[in-house]
Formats: sequence, structure tokens, C-alpha cells
Amino acid sequence: MDGSFIEWSIQSIRPDQWRPRGVQYRLAWVQKKVCRVLFDNHHGKTNHKHIDGVEHPYTYISTAQLRQNFKNEIRKLGGPV
Repeated sequence: MDGSFIEWSIQSIRPDQWRPRGVQYRLAWVQKKVCRVLFDNHHGKTNHKHIDGVEHPYTYISTAQLRQNFKNEIRKLGGPV
């Protein structure tokens, strides 16, 4: 086993300027101690994703779409989902 894992947290919050829909999330796929895919919208920053360390804009539509987009990015990189 190489220590790879998938971690995700999706929670309802009070809407704010960074998360106007009231959803805070962090979905990560870590492979061999390197974060390969990360979708998040932390305090101070709006929706975005990181693919192999490169940040890209991300348009949040729904939680279901977020989960699917996350899985699709992992698949593109040969991941386990």
C-alpha cells in the first residue's frame, strides 16, 4: 500500500462572501503523500480546484456535481475511483 487516500468534507454553513450558497467543501485525493486533486472553497477564497499543484477556477453548481467532477479528475489521472 502506498498510503494513498481520498478525504472529503462537505458541510452547510451560513452563507458569506466566499461561499454565497452556504456550502463549504474540501475534497482531496492524496497519492504517495502528494495531493494530486483538491477541490475547496476555504475562507478568503472562492471555489477553485488544484490538479497536480496547479490551481484552476471552479464553478460550483451542486454538491452532486462537485462529487462527480472530483471523481472525474481522479479518473483522468489514473486514480482509484
